Amino acid sequence: MQNYSKIKENESGISFILNHFDPNGRISLFPRTIMTKKLGYQKEVFSKEEAMEFFKESDLIDCRINAFPSYTEYKGVQRYPPNLLFIDLDKNDFETITALKLALFNTLKNIKEKLNGFPTVLWSGNGYHIIQPVSCPKILVDGILETAMLEDITEFKKHDKPSQKFLRFAKDYFSNSKADKNNNPSFKSCLLRIPGSINSKYDKNVTIIQKWNGVRPAIRREFIEKFRTYLIQKKIDEKEQKQKMLLKLKRQQNNYKSITHNGNYYQWIDKNILSKPFKDYRKIIVNLILAPYLIVIKKLSFEDAFEIINEWLQKCDLLRRLDFNKKFLVTTALTTAYKKQIPPMKMITLKTNYKDLYLILVQKEKEERVG
Repeated sequence: MQNYSKIKENESGISFILNHFDPNGRISLFPRTIMTKKLGYQKEVFSKEEAMEFFKESDLIDCRINAFPSYTEYKGVQRYPPNLLFIDLDKNDFETITALKLALFNTLKNIKEKLNGFPTVLWSGNGYHIIQPVSCPKILVDGILETAMLEDITEFKKHDKPSQKFLRFAKDYFSNSKADKNNNPSFKSCLLRIPGSINSKYDKNVTIIQKWNGVRPAIRREFIEKFRTYLIQKKIDEKEQKQKMLLKLKRQQNNYKSITHNGNYYQWIDKNILSKPFKDYRKIIVNLILAPYLIVIKKLSFEDAFEIINEWLQKCDLLRRLDFNKKFLVTTALTTAYKKQIPPMKMITLKTNYKDLYLILVQKEKEERVG
């Protein structure tokens, strides 16, 4: 267990982080989720004391708390404003420590110039975590100014989940797109490390480099306009990408039209694979034969194709235990088949690339004839 001074440092750390969450003393800090090394998942807690108990049970290792409370969304309706911005600068994304420090300098400079903010900066053990509370726009509700969800503002009503997208836009905007691409803040998963805790991956203590000045700067109108422009452009880009994908699929379907219309061409897959379990080559068969056969040739839905392959793998498991994650394999194979629209591998190609599998299929064909 950690010593008394470490526990007190962690208690001070959680109090420090909690101070970033309540803008006016009216919003309940809990419930919200925490996560530790020992837990391994997000656990909802209802007080600082309860959170500390879990942190101590984990020996203060990988202690994190969600920047947003548990009631942020209800039945698809956003109930909490994006009033805290989180930016993660990971050392692994930079060639040198000097480049990392320069990215931090520029990010803080942008926050000062474009937002008039002075955020908290934590050293996580392998990078910088930047935490900037903000004051969201207000709208009139029954004659009273209330903090607005972006979903309530007229310009954003036609966009899907603008509040969450705002968190991710701000991360890239202020960091000049230098922030960790794998860390995408959301209301349900914006986990902040606790100062005084330990980052187990690097065996380093989380320390405070700079403390927030306690001021929540208002999100300026020009910043909101930049975000709105970004959303509009993103929609245009997505529409163009979708059109390109449809054209690509159409060309691919035309290229394989003669094959897909030949019902007997792939009869061997039904007879010699789907009707029989295999001890070996299960991953190859799923990726190169079954997934493209069911999606590209038979035009089945994702759900129906998943069920068929899953059932086949269950039979294979009875012959020899599967040594892979079945759900992950099938989902990935079907997704790839849907995107690429490439038909299943031909027998002649199997003979060249997977001779042992080809011979097994030839033997099954002989057994089929004898039977």
